[in-house]
Amino acid sequence: TVVRRTIPAIRAAKNTARVLRRLTSVGTDTLVAGLEAGTSWFQLKKAHNERLVAQLVELSNEQSTVSAKIAERLIEEQRRIEQLVFDAVEHVRSSGSSAPPEEEELEEPGAEIDDDWIESFRREAADRSHGDMRETFARILAGEIREPGMFSIKTLRTVGALSQSTASLFRRAASLRVGMEVVAKDVDSGSDRLLVVDARIPALGGQLGNNVLSEEGLGYDSLIELTENGLLHPDYNSWKPYNLTMPDTRLDNRVALPFVHQGQNWVLLPLASFKAGSDLKLHGAMFTSVGRELLHIVDVESDSVFLEKVRGYLKRQHVGMAPFPSSPT
Repeated sequence: TVVRRTIPAIRAAKNTARVLRRLTSVGTDTLVAGLEAGTSWFQLKKAHNERLVAQLVELSNEQSTVSAKIAERLIEEQRRIEQLVFDAVEHVRSSGSSAPPEEEELEEPGAEIDDDWIESFRREAADRSHGDMRETFARILAGEIREPGMFSIKTLRTVGALSQSTASLFRRAASLRVGMEVVAKDVDSGSDRLLVVDARIPALGGQLGNNVLSEEGLGYDSLIELTENGLLHPDYNSWKPYNLTMPDTRLDNRVALPFVHQGQNWVLLPLASFKAGSDLKLHGAMFTSVGRELLHIVDVESDSVFLEKVRGYLKRQHVGMAPFPSSPT
């Protein structure tokens, strides 16, 4: 029986094989063939690692001490890269989008990972394959396998230069951010892609430069650190108008705009006291394009206290906030 798969699944399968061939050096054809044949992923990784060890022993026996140490360092670096690839493919497989096509391949213009991107990934990830940064790079690669173009080379370079402390600050910033996301059709692939229309750290009526979020762990010095690392724009009082008179969807026969906070989807609705024709203006520090891309993979923290602060601020602007698709309370 021929099993027909969606275009995203075919694209992910092709890109998985492409990444394996470009970033793994030992037994690559066996890995790809085994993956396409449905061999246990654990068995493939075990066999692959055994070949790496065997190669290291062989090089060490044949070369001088200095050469052996160089070879060992290079092989260790390659082993770290390949472990990142394994972790990324595991993410893709667990999402159910990497199963190989069981019918003739379909051509998808612009659906393959760019060679320059792969080489940039190799360079940036080679020395950053420990702890949380390893998981970050694995998620980036997994996202690129599923949707080529999701992460720019600039983002790879930024992540490669981030310290653990800055990465922790970014996670906190992502947990406090508010914004709007919509699903849009990608011009190149024709598939649906999540588009971040707005993403910022809200000032909630205050001035971020005056440490209004210091209690939330994002004082002015923290914002400066995120800005210097290319994750936030330097204007901490920029704003985005939310036009509540232009319906995106409707809830209880009222205009409802999509809203994102703490990793959840909400809707914004004008209250009875909202002045018709007005815009809701959300002031704060806007994430850069790099920051927006990384929002797709960061784990946000729930914060019920800050959620109530956001809800209270919106209410003072005569706007209700409700979990989608529930009615506001």
